[in-house]
Amino acid sequence: MPGFFASIFQWISGLFFSKQAEIAVVGLQASGKTSFVNVITSGQWSEDVVPTVAFNFRKIRKGNVTMKIWDVAGQPKFRSMWERYCNGVDAIVFVVDSVDVRPIHYSIRFIVI
Repeated sequence: MPGFFASIFQWISGLFFSKQAEIAVVGLQASGKTSFVNVITSGQWSEDVVPTVAFNFRKIRKGNVTMKIWDVAGQPKFRSMWERYCNGVDAIVFVVDSVDVRPIHYSIRFIVI
């Protein structure tokens, strides 16, 4: 699976002409946002991930691209923060747990907004 995420990182890196990109990673709770960010930043996958409280910030450099990544919590009490962290970023990654189809329809409401 890390190879898949490395491919996504290469694709995202190619989208930007600047040497710096700011990305917000959002989605419902327990959808895999922090795991996604961990694989991109360190190449490490772990099943044991503590739920994010408010947000986590990571800054990494891969090649000639510096990425600032905001991993924003998905619990209902933190969703009002999504707009703040998504405003002005270069890309928004909306993570959905494809195994649990119940929240997918709920997630679509946030994407449309």
